[in-house]
Amino acid sequence: MNRHCLLLCLLGLSLPASAMDLKQAWDLLQYQGPVYRAAEHEKQAGMENRAIGQAGLLPQINATAYYNKVNGTQHQNSLENDLDYDSKGASVRLRQPLFNKQKMAEYRQGEQRADYSVAVFDAKSQDAAVRLADSYFDVLLASETITLAKAKLNAFEEQLASAKRRMELGAGTVTDIDESVARRDLAEADLIEAQDNLVNARRTLEEYIGETPASLTTLQPGFSTPPLLPGNLQDWLVKAQADSPLIHARRHSYELAEEEVNRARAGHWPTLDFVAGYTAGSSQSISELNQRNQYNSIGLELNIPLYSGGSTSALTRQASANSSKALDELDATRQEVISGTTREYRGVQSGAMRIQALEKAVASNERSLTSTRKGFKEGGTSTNSDVLNAEELLFDARHDLFEAKLNYLMSRLRLASSVGSLGDDDIELVNDYLGPELMVSK
Repeated sequence: MNRHCLLLCLLGLSLPASAMDLKQAWDLLQYQGPVYRAAEHEKQAGMENRAIGQAGLLPQINATAYYNKVNGTQHQNSLENDLDYDSKGASVRLRQPLFNKQKMAEYRQGEQRADYSVAVFDAKSQDAAVRLADSYFDVLLASETITLAKAKLNAFEEQLASAKRRMELGAGTVTDIDESVARRDLAEADLIEAQDNLVNARRTLEEYIGETPASLTTLQPGFSTPPLLPGNLQDWLVKAQADSPLIHARRHSYELAEEEVNRARAGHWPTLDFVAGYTAGSSQSISELNQRNQYNSIGLELNIPLYSGGSTSALTRQASANSSKALDELDATRQEVISGTTREYRGVQSGAMRIQALEKAVASNERSLTSTRKGFKEGGTSTNSDVLNAEELLFDARHDLFEAKLNYLMSRLRLASSVGSLGDDDIELVNDYLGPELMVSK
């Protein structure tokens, strides 16, 4: 059975009718995601460079055939003869390189190009997983922002109604009403912006997986932040420099450039080929009318380059400069990977602490809002502005907490990607944080 058909059948069995989770989105992206499929085809094309490079060292066999009708006149000893005959023949020729430094360099380049395509695919595959998770979480964040914006709008409308009642009873002020109206109007604007963000986030997710699900799984209420393994940055940096597909790709690119230098220098070297051929023909020339010829040939052919106008030396200098450039790019990529690994490692560590701090902030803001409302209604120790500010702070803290959880999960995925180990197990680990169904369709 075709691999894609089999995957589609498995997806059909695994996808529930309710909500799509991150693992199912990842499976779908690998099946029909245009970005991932393009990277896979690019790798398949690159793998053929092995055979292309090897072909130059293998025998080259060519066959030619001809059939000509000849019309002419032969002048010989004042005699003139009309010529009208057919000339036909065929030949087969084999050439096997015995010594050719250019072909050897091209063979090694084919190996490097194939390895480079695998490393590039690994990098693009892991980048696709990170981008998919990022777009998936953007949908969750946009949806959560809408929920919080609606709750904030309702709270401000209730506060506006309370301010109007107090005004009617003579306990309120016009300032309280105006301030409540202003906060409500801002909340309406925030809700509209959040709804637009959800539409854009859903569209981005659709670009990756090829369809827009009606619902996704969102974060579960409980959220653990287990320590990283290994637990120190240096081990992660060592792993990143050893296994990062970006570094592997740059290293193959540098080695490919080095072989290009060897290939260019080989233009000064002679080549030696084994050549064998077979030819059969009839009436191959005017002097051989009505003759049939068959002959075999076998031998060695030596080609010694003497002067090429300076192109070989120029190509060598050009290839050497490109090799130095590739080495510099390798060093730059290594530094980028180290910086990225350090950033994401710190992102996981600080993300866990930020989540704990925001959880406390949400709880304290909930208590603060309760106290502020009580003081506003009973003792007059709090003003309308205090209540509005407390509500604003609470909703901001809830939004920041939700976003911090998503950022924590993204940092874990990016850290795994930095060291070249991002795979299905990492997707599954993040997927365990998801559970409740969230409607994301219009």
